Amino acid sequence: SVWARLLREVLSEKRELLMKPSPTGGISELREAIAGHLRSFRGMNVSPSQIIIGAGTEYLYGLIIQLLGNDKVYCIENPGYNKIPMIYSKHGVSYKYADMDDKGIIPEEIERNSAKIAHISAAHHFPTGITMPASRRYEVIAWANEDEGRYIIEDDYDSEFRNGGKPIPPLFAMDESDRTIYINTFSNSLASTIRISYMVLPVQL
Repeated sequence: SVWARLLREVLSEKRELLMKPSPTGGISELREAIAGHLRSFRGMNVSPSQIIIGAGTEYLYGLIIQLLGNDKVYCIENPGYNKIPMIYSKHGVSYKYADMDDKGIIPEEIERNSAKIAHISAAHHFPTGITMPASRRYEVIAWANEDEGRYIIEDDYDSEFRNGGKPIPPLFAMDESDRTIYINTFSNSLASTIRISYMVLPVQL
């Protein structure tokens, strides 16, 4: 009922605005709302200017590749979400697999692959369902800080839903060196057909 009311209000009061192309990065009201949501629910103190809106996470992955370059080795979880290597292949990216244990991706595996970018899903890994503990998150952050130009892509998919216990802060909130790119979507909390995803970039990016 709330969604239907808001929909009617927007279509009635902002119909002219709806016909105009959105600004690059997304409309400011949405970016501000996401910044407030992340501050309240994920402990992330970010500026709306760091937030980029995209039509699905696959689109945002493409933007990240353009930003960081496709000449670097990207490391992905093994096992992992099978669309990620497909996206990297499509963009001509060299990627390698890093094995996992019961705490998530193994930092030594990332190092062994001489990767510059680690692509991980710490909150709820697919398909194992592992939630990476804080100790392992700090290990991955330490890996990123050991060499210039290393970054972590953190897909926080499904982090909104927990069966119990206090949620662990995302790597983005724990990473004081700004080496983490945060990605999430509203597919689960709103609807899978509403393709609104967003990423939060470190200030230097």
